[in-house]
Amino acid sequence: MTKKAMALLMVAAMVLALAACGGSASSSAAPASSAAPASSDAPASSEAPAANPADQFADGVLVIGTGSDLLSTDPANQNQTNSQDLFHMIGSQMFHRDLDFNIIPDLCVSYEQTDDVTWEFKIREGVKFNNGEDLTAEDVAFSYDRLINDTALVGHSYYTAFESTEVVDDYTIRVKTVAPRPDMLTLVSMSESTILPKDYVEANGIEAYMRQPVTSGMYQLTEWVPDDHYTIVPNPDYYGENKATWNEVVYRPIPESSTRVSELLTGGVDVIYNVPVNEWERVGSGETHIDYGETSRVMLMVTRLTEGTVTSDPKVRQAIEMAIDKTTICEQLLQGAGTPTRTRVGSAVPGFNTDLFGDAADLYDPEGAKALLAEAGYNPGDITVTLTSPSGRYLMDTEMSQMIAAYLEAVGIHVNLELVDSTVMGNMFNEKTNKELFLIGLSDAQYDGCYPLAHYGDKARVAGQTDYDNPKVQELYQQALVELDPEKKEALEREIQAIAADERPHICIAQLKAAFGVNNGLEIHPRMDSNGMADEITIAK
Repeated sequence: MTKKAMALLMVAAMVLALAACGGSASSSAAPASSAAPASSDAPASSEAPAANPADQFADGVLVIGTGSDLLSTDPANQNQTNSQDLFHMIGSQMFHRDLDFNIIPDLCVSYEQTDDVTWEFKIREGVKFNNGEDLTAEDVAFSYDRLINDTALVGHSYYTAFESTEVVDDYTIRVKTVAPRPDMLTLVSMSESTILPKDYVEANGIEAYMRQPVTSGMYQLTEWVPDDHYTIVPNPDYYGENKATWNEVVYRPIPESSTRVSELLTGGVDVIYNVPVNEWERVGSGETHIDYGETSRVMLMVTRLTEGTVTSDPKVRQAIEMAIDKTTICEQLLQGAGTPTRTRVGSAVPGFNTDLFGDAADLYDPEGAKALLAEAGYNPGDITVTLTSPSGRYLMDTEMSQMIAAYLEAVGIHVNLELVDSTVMGNMFNEKTNKELFLIGLSDAQYDGCYPLAHYGDKARVAGQTDYDNPKVQELYQQALVELDPEKKEALEREIQAIAADERPHICIAQLKAAFGVNNGLEIHPRMDSNGMADEITIAK
């Protein structure tokens, strides 16, 4: 049997299993339209005209079914898409990014770079937190100082670039960086940089804030019942010109993909993320449709290089990548909603290395993988690895992990497949309790190659997770962070990607497309960073 035939048999078996679970396998990259052609000869109907699907949203209530719950309501201590979305909606940052990823002012009304490492920001006057307190430069300094000084925070690693803050007056703050930072506006637009109320947190503690966040953004969080739902409503005192689109937005974490689909089709939710391929035809007809979008999300395996683990051997890591048929995963399992890749940087992000994408990214060679394992001194069955995977968090993640496990078994690597829900997955990633292989989908929220490359160039960030330590990569990364010439910066980023692709602290599989299931009364405008804010979902016209 040829290697391609074996791979296709794996896919066929999974498709049959999926169909048995209630969905029919789709044979095309996007479902065909269910609209029937109009006929001028059809008799006029005596029935009342069908209701406009948009009418059901006249009350301004939107319900979204997500694959995961919030991990944290501390904006500085999270790096998860749902939590990032939340704080971009309920919080204020100095800047934020629009749908086209342009950086536009939020709190900031003007700024000046007074020297290579000093930035002075003037903020809006009259902004209030939803407890009535004024937002001033003291609150900005407090929030940034916390990111600078608290090394336990998840967001700390991005703000080691900051050296100090200085409150100039009530509405002016000065920030000094350790070195020149061309990405300064990016750093102060991240959700981690959300401004906290200094007086409230100092008086009540961050735990009280996390129970009921005191914020100043377009929306405010009114309720969070973990593993059930969280609800946001408009902030009546919001300072921005654009007011909230929705009167209430309810997010319901529904980890199981088929349950999410059922909730959409029966009206329990209005929008769902990550419609599985075998449900495209069903969701794409009747009273719902699918909206597709490009993203920067890359499905990859975090590999542990810690001394003493079998994956610390570079030949074993190379054999693992060569054992996986990325093209079959993308074409057959994902039905075209993915592209093979060997880089963590998304294809639309500045600094992307084109040599590591598409056909060139598929190194599938099972016989070569077996030979490498033999060179490394391993006989078939000698190696056992644990592959941890989320279930229902990303597009076809469970099925992808099952295919990867089958490919590895085929070259003599035994796999203990560990499927976990999204909350467990997020905690494992942040707490660095992953074993040899950890499947996850990572996206770029900042449209900057240095953001994803921190996983290779920032040794402290990955200590205890991959334990990747390459001094040359770290030097290139530090150069890229401070390089003011965009062409030189991107050349450095491409070089880092090439080295990381060969050394494999991540084994990248596919860059995903987004597939949202949407009620016909709505339109969604997918973002490249995979973040979905409520006001990017609108009533259909």
